[in-house]
Amino acid sequence: MPQVPIVLVIGGGPAGMSCALWLHNAALSPIIIERERVLGGMAQRSPFPNEGFLGRPGETARENAAAFAKHVCHLGIEAWLGAVPVRVRHAPEHDFALDVQLPDASIRTLLAAVLVIATGTRFAGEEWLDRVRNAREWAKRGRVHVGAPWAGETGNDLGSHVAVIGGGDNAFDVAHMLVDKGVRATIVMRSQTPRAQSLMVDRLRRHENSGMARVIAGRAVKGLQGSHGQLTLHLDDESEFNADHVLLLFGYLPNSEASWMSDLPLARDARGYLKVDANMETSCRGVFAVGDIANPLHPCIATAVGNATKAAREIGRRLQRAVSGR
Repeated sequence: MPQVPIVLVIGGGPAGMSCALWLHNAALSPIIIERERVLGGMAQRSPFPNEGFLGRPGETARENAAAFAKHVCHLGIEAWLGAVPVRVRHAPEHDFALDVQLPDASIRTLLAAVLVIATGTRFAGEEWLDRVRNAREWAKRGRVHVGAPWAGETGNDLGSHVAVIGGGDNAFDVAHMLVDKGVRATIVMRSQTPRAQSLMVDRLRRHENSGMARVIAGRAVKGLQGSHGQLTLHLDDESEFNADHVLLLFGYLPNSEASWMSDLPLARDARGYLKVDANMETSCRGVFAVGDIANPLHPCIATAVGNATKAAREIGRRLQRAVSGR
């Protein structure tokens, strides 16, 4: 009897889990490789309601991720948690050999017919912490935060005034959410005009007259200084203002530069996202990329599930044909 082809899915977020589900349904043998100790990816970090996922009203992205992980576990799909890819290479009689470091630091080698990269994205902002005077120090003290989750976690002390750095959808959306919680929000953005959708901008600007919201355009933060229990933000026009916390909302960066990918001829776009064709296959035959790493037009759980399903169906068609000898 022909051996069931193994497909390695690198990344255990919604895209990786959905791809593994469809590979399992195609009678293939997916193995999820996830560096965290829990499945869910960026979604499991999000405490915000996911308003764009049909059939799950009121659930947060974190709850969506937990439901996906439960489904994967129920089906018995193999998942290696706390496992970090180290090196990938072509192997005799197999398409790919992947060396994986396990939590105990040992190295295991997995052989696979196909690789699926579902490593997603991370919050941008690390460069800002290194560029702005004292920012890294205040981040260590829990006063500067990278990414939106901090603002949505229950139990966090938001203070009375949060400075939001960024001018996109996330910045205006989270600033409005803070105002709804009774917290003043000041947006500082380099550009003269917001990159956010006009409805999000208008929704926040309605609170400017009350003093609950403020938008400072065409400015950048030069440094941070602590005084009287607050942070003072020094701007590049020599002005300053005080806030209790600073929240960096610069969007996302693709997790596409890991050293284990270096031996694969993977084409990337100008921002580092992996380029894929209509079936989600990269420039390296047999390597697919799904979810946010492939730079979907509208990154979210719904698009992650959709393009992961598309890739899995193509992989299933290709491998089933190979097994049958057609």
